[in-house]
Amino acid sequence: VARRTRGGASPRPLLAVPHILADESSCYYHGYVLAEMSVFQTRAYFLEKHGHIVDNPAIGPALTEKYWVPGNSAMFLDLVEGLTGKPLSGEAWVSHLKEPVKETLKRERSDYDEAVKNGPAVSGDIDLDMRVRIVDGDEVITDSQQTGSFAASAEAFERYVRRRIGDSS
Repeated sequence: VARRTRGGASPRPLLAVPHILADESSCYYHGYVLAEMSVFQTRAYFLEKHGHIVDNPAIGPALTEKYWVPGNSAMFLDLVEGLTGKPLSGEAWVSHLKEPVKETLKRERSDYDEAVKNGPAVSGDIDLDMRVRIVDGDEVITDSQQTGSFAASAEAFERYVRRRIGDSS
């Protein structure tokens, strides 16, 4: 392609542009486009199959099985098709972009109101089988190893944010 468009090889690959912060580095924006296409295709698949994504217990296992377990042992395009059943395309992304802003806001508000009405999908403490540390610069805001649970760390973080923004509720 470089030969046809530039007459030969160039110091930077054709589909790369200079990185915004360092000219000697390149940034492969087509990779971001492919990733965005896959996100919208994956979302569309889950919404069509399950009706909702947030707090849906079917989503995590499906992503784990089809995307995370194969990892780099499978080609990116094969991962997307393996989950969604369709080759990667821009169809879902373009459909999203074509939706008028007022309709998007109305739909998203409706989804939000429904989620608030339904309440959290889980209650009580959540065992993530991991340590969660939330830091701001050098300040450790909370550490689940010290608080004893994810829920206690989440509460500590919420208090931190409320203090930071001056919310006394």
